[in-house]
Amino acid sequence: MFQPAIPQAGGLPLIGALPRFLRDPLTMLDEIRHQGNVCRLELGFLDAVTLHHPDHVDHVLRSHHRDYTKGGAFWSMIRELLGNGLPVSEGDEWRRHRRMMQPQFHRQRLLGLATLIIDALDECLEWSDLDSSWQTLDVGARMPHLTMSVASAALLGMNTSRDRSKLIARELDSMQDSLFSAMVAHRLPAWLPLPGRRRFAQSIAIVRHEVQNVIEERRQRVESGDDLLGLLIDSSDEEDGRTLSNEQLLDETISLYLAGYETTATSLQWALALMGEHIEIWERLREECDMVLRGRNPRPSDVRRLPYARWVIQESMRLYPPSWWLPRVAQCDDEIGGYPIPKDTVVAPVMYTVHRHPDFWENPTQFDPERFSPSRSVGRHPLAWCPFGAGPRKCIGQELSLMESTLALAMMTQRFDLAASGQCPRVEMKTTLRPAEPVFLRMRRRRPAHRTITLSGISSSDSSSTMSL
Repeated sequence: MFQPAIPQAGGLPLIGALPRFLRDPLTMLDEIRHQGNVCRLELGFLDAVTLHHPDHVDHVLRSHHRDYTKGGAFWSMIRELLGNGLPVSEGDEWRRHRRMMQPQFHRQRLLGLATLIIDALDECLEWSDLDSSWQTLDVGARMPHLTMSVASAALLGMNTSRDRSKLIARELDSMQDSLFSAMVAHRLPAWLPLPGRRRFAQSIAIVRHEVQNVIEERRQRVESGDDLLGLLIDSSDEEDGRTLSNEQLLDETISLYLAGYETTATSLQWALALMGEHIEIWERLREECDMVLRGRNPRPSDVRRLPYARWVIQESMRLYPPSWWLPRVAQCDDEIGGYPIPKDTVVAPVMYTVHRHPDFWENPTQFDPERFSPSRSVGRHPLAWCPFGAGPRKCIGQELSLMESTLALAMMTQRFDLAASGQCPRVEMKTTLRPAEPVFLRMRRRRPAHRTITLSGISSSDSSSTMSL
């Protein structure tokens, strides 16, 4: 039976489309998607079949997930940091660890962590250099510090030293900055003194050493604690009663730290940058927070009462998904979208283009949080939005990340005013999609005042809708 050849992005011999990709990767991904929902992309060191339709994401990540594993240069580099942590492990070990860890991410457990998150946010959002006069701030630069503090509190506990948390965060940043260079160098001889490779290895060694010290210190305590590390120490396999070894704890803790720190920081940077361009979204978000919180800090039970804050984060992650692709390697001959996929082919669902596919998103480049409202979500393909992956390997920390981001936005709108700040920054494509430039926003500390709350466009002048803030 005749099967058509997969369309291919144009390029040069040996290096393929690498020069164009390095110059403007997102424009190139958009162009590839317009060629079709399945397209071959050669980048010299990487030859992958890119996938741009939710049905194909479903095929690789959910319905045929056993036929596609995490192989290739990208995952080899990640394994050097994460060891055999949940994002990269396979087979029986992955199933056992997922079974042990899943109960710690159930709703009630997460609500227990919310208090740690709220306390950390309360401290991080003091911003004593900001007063009631308008100032232009590089708010984007503050988000990594904020999420580092929150991730440290939720994962390692409030008693983890700031210096240690900052060191871990700095080396994780360095690792991600050098990951692409390390991928390029992956097939070259190990003795070549390549700067990206050397710095990548140094960062990994520092992170693993520091986290190992935290675990050893925690093991010596009488009580393990209520943070995620404490919960993991107390976890056991329901089938054989085994617990996680120190090495397994190290791999899983670094995996959770990296996911919670980087993904949330990037999501908040884009959310703030987009609201600086669309100030009416900030105002709508502030109305919700004022109505629900009435001037106090959030409580864990408030998270579900802040749907618009969650929609803002979801829409930011739709436009700029931190994990912009999820490469896999075919373990057998297959077919996707009518095209043959031979065994050992690298296939790459591209979240960036899936999230902007015009068949599933009206005005796909527009920032519109209300597209995630229940009424507008009816009938949408379940994988038209999948920044955390899909299927059995979907990120275990999805709800934790969304909860943290929702609380962070709510508490920022309580404290600060935002003025229209111009155009959203360009995108830098590394391991994640980051702003390529500082996220400068005009902000000031909110003045206490009597405000009339007008939620969802409905104004009320009675005493129940007016509160002193």
